[in-house]
Amino acid sequence: MSSPVEKRLNTLVKFVGLTFLIFGGILAALTATSPIVPQVSPVFYFIAIIMIVSGFVSLYAKLK
Repeated sequence: MSSPVEKRLNTLVKFVGLTFLIFGGILAALTATSPIVPQVSPVFYFIAIIMIVSGFVSLYAKLK
């Protein structure tokens, strides 16, 4: 059995992962629909991909 502190920490990590996943998706969608300079948009896409991947990893992770 895991302690209540571990359960809360796992819940916090999952919540942060979900937040990163949502913000990464929003950033990618806004980058795709905004008229920004084309030279800058790959940077925003890269940041969005990093946020989405870290969100998936933290949603999948289980602290021990």
